[in-house]
Amino acid sequence: MNYGIESVKDLVEFISYIITSLSLVGIGIAYALSKKQIHFSTMTKCINDYRELMKPRLKDKDLAEQYIDLVNEELFYFENNFVPIEVSIEWIDGMIDYLPFFKDGKFEKSKMLTILDNSEATKKMLHNYPRVMKVIKINNAINFEVIHQSISEEDNRKLRKAERDKLILQMISKLKIGFCTKQRFKCKIKKR
Repeated sequence: MNYGIESVKDLVEFISYIITSLSLVGIGIAYALSKKQIHFSTMTKCINDYRELMKPRLKDKDLAEQYIDLVNEELFYFENNFVPIEVSIEWIDGMIDYLPFFKDGKFEKSKMLTILDNSEATKKMLHNYPRVMKVIKINNAINFEVIHQSISEEDNRKLRKAERDKLILQMISKLKIGFCTKQRFKCKIKKR
């Protein structure tokens, strides 16, 4: 039988192909591990920042400004794929209660950060964060009464989730992410 190895040169070439193949597999594994490490580090940082913010020591205005800054940072991480899609969706769902929105030119006040009202100070603060401003400008019909209602009854829960999912999709559509990533977001939202 002849395996194509007829000389030392052929043997060295065959060994180099094996080493190259193993190197490529190693690079792939290293990439996957480093990506997971980036995801973990980013999530840990954001979670710690959020916990620090929610300690009852800040004035409402300072809390609101620092929260908007954190949201801006998280949106940057979503756009650059530093956080898994599932986590991004859950964090955006949580943002809905804290962010104000502009819907059809009208201001929708934040549910949790009531200092974020229709005042000039709020508008000025938000304009310092163009990424956040882009995401909170909603152009489709979203029912904020349903989004912010209690989830004590099963019917309310389903209706609320459906409306929140619509808003999450609109917010994601405003981010600078690729078409394929947006489609993956849509699939994950439908399955949650």
